Amino acid sequence: GATTGAISMAIGAKLMAPHGGLFVLLIPGAITPVIGYLMAIIIGTAIAGLSYAVLKRPEEQLVKA
Repeated sequence: GATTGAISMAIGAKLMAPHGGLFVLLIPGAITPVIGYLMAIIIGTAIAGLSYAVLKRPEEQLVKA
């Protein structure tokens, strides 16, 4: 979330739709630069996934109620 937004702002991505996501890619001219926007989504998703994998406790350590 935050990483993707920060990268999008850093590259100066412009989104002409009031919403985001991959479906906006289907609208011609709605995003500039398209490659930068896609890279921001990919990098942000990877960082969020890796952070979750590092911070999540293994199931053996969870206390069952």
